[in-house]
Amino acid sequence: MSPQPDYSLHGKKKYGLLFSGAFMVFLILFIVSLFRWHAALTIVLGLLALNTLLGNIWGRRMPQAKRKAVLLVSAALGKGTGRVLDIGTGPGILAIHLAGEGYDVTGGDIDARSLDRARENAAIAGVSADFQEADGSALPWPDERFDAVTSLNLLHEAQDPAAVLKECRRVLRPGGLLAMADMRRGPATFSIFWFGFFKFLSRKRLTALLGSTGFSDIRIGRATAFHHLIEARKGE
Repeated sequence: MSPQPDYSLHGKKKYGLLFSGAFMVFLILFIVSLFRWHAALTIVLGLLALNTLLGNIWGRRMPQAKRKAVLLVSAALGKGTGRVLDIGTGPGILAIHLAGEGYDVTGGDIDARSLDRARENAAIAGVSADFQEADGSALPWPDERFDAVTSLNLLHEAQDPAAVLKECRRVLRPGGLLAMADMRRGPATFSIFWFGFFKFLSRKRLTALLGSTGFSDIRIGRATAFHHLIEARKGE
């Protein structure tokens, strides 16, 4: 059997998983303190089952979110035409798909291990893409270099989403496309990531951020139950 690309996430998620695990331990101890042990055990097992179920659904929805972001790029640029930058590329989930569609793709990520995995995945998939180390809030590329900038699940991890969006706008050509799929703020994401309910960006907040950083023609739809689909243009 030929090798398959490995899109699993590792280093970037480590601290988030540790934090979620610590919170789960705290929650279990708190529930046990409120109820008799058998009632507490039932509640905890129910919460864990719900968390696992929603986590599995979220994982299965990732390809759907990716496909919808690719369709935005195809509709805007034409199939296989133009330079595309994928920021927060991780193991190359979106970048490799775009490269397979024929785009001139550059992937940027701050994590060197993720970039190594992305290069391996691109080689396995038989596509050509350039992967470089890059901080989303200080991109190393010149002004107006790309026809489109994409990302999958980046903004909710950024310490300063506005700075990331300003950099996206800077490297886009006039009229260029911003196409992102990012986690939605809501009960489903809260159930998976617990404190994520307070971190993920609402549609209202995203619209305000995009407007304040110079984007126009802003459209925020629903890619999946867990993801926003974000489309915007750099003004002429």
